[in-house]
Amino acid sequence: MEHFEGYKLERPSLNYVENLIGARDLDFEQKFISLLKSEFSWDLGKYLYHIKLGEPRAAAEIVHKLKYKISILGMEKTFLFAEEHKERLHSGDTIFDGDFKEVLKKINVFLEFV
Repeated sequence: MEHFEGYKLERPSLNYVENLIGARDLDFEQKFISLLKSEFSWDLGKYLYHIKLGEPRAAAEIVHKLKYKISILGMEKTFLFAEEHKERLHSGDTIFDGDFKEVLKKINVFLEFV
């Protein structure tokens, strides 16, 4: 667990996106952020659905998608946490579900205001 210790302190940011795109193309940046918001919202709903139905292996596939969005938001330790959560879900273990939902909530709130 040490490899993702401190993930709860991480905060999402758009630094990666801004560095990738630069100040040259604000229109593209807005489209990228809009797509990120849309995909995150969709994946969040699917994750919660599969967890509610008691389908951890299906939820693991969604976590696989979400971890890359987490990475784009600059949350390196949280990415590692998501990877561990995904592996545990594949084996049917949902022990990290509550903590992962807190991460998703933090990201969702962030994306509402960008």
